[in-house]
Amino acid sequence: HGREIQQRAYDAIMEAYPNGDAWEKCLVEEKVPYVTALVKEILRFWTVIPICLPRVSVKDIQWEGATIPAGTTFYMNAYAADYDESHFKDPQSFLPERYLSSSSTEETVSGTPHYGYGAGSRMCAGSHLANRELFTAFIRLITAFEIVSPKEPKDEPVLNCLDCNAVQTSLTMEPKKFKCGFRVRDQERLDRWVAESEERTKDL
Repeated sequence: HGREIQQRAYDAIMEAYPNGDAWEKCLVEEKVPYVTALVKEILRFWTVIPICLPRVSVKDIQWEGATIPAGTTFYMNAYAADYDESHFKDPQSFLPERYLSSSSTEETVSGTPHYGYGAGSRMCAGSHLANRELFTAFIRLITAFEIVSPKEPKDEPVLNCLDCNAVQTSLTMEPKKFKCGFRVRDQERLDRWVAESEERTKDL
């Protein structure tokens, strides 16, 4: 399933950038919807902060006949929200297609796309920057490399969102160690990209 997703992402990149200039242009534009959907599904499937940082109610709240007084501390279970079947169809399956409006096989997600950044007015202020950085990173990785599975099954990543966490009590997800390979698609082109990047950042 992972190889199929990677191939679809690569094909989508090549369709959007038939001249092979995705490496440069992904810095200033976002025109590969499948990769955008892939980033969203990654953030949903592997909730970075399963239990969000605390918030405090500023006034009394009425909830199903009970009064929650002002000053009450709340913790949002972002993991549970990301796997809520009433919001995400078949949440246990990794399906970037759920975020594509043209998808004919899956119901598209409406409202909050995922809870990896929290929710509401106090959600992560850097979410837009993070999304752009992730989009750029995946465009460049998939354009430059074919990502391959490890030779030994014991070295494969744990895919379950909770079981993959190396430190169960940590605030953020820290995946257990795994291996994968990166097979260069075009060495000459990759060397040029790296040289150009080094030149642009040499004074930073």
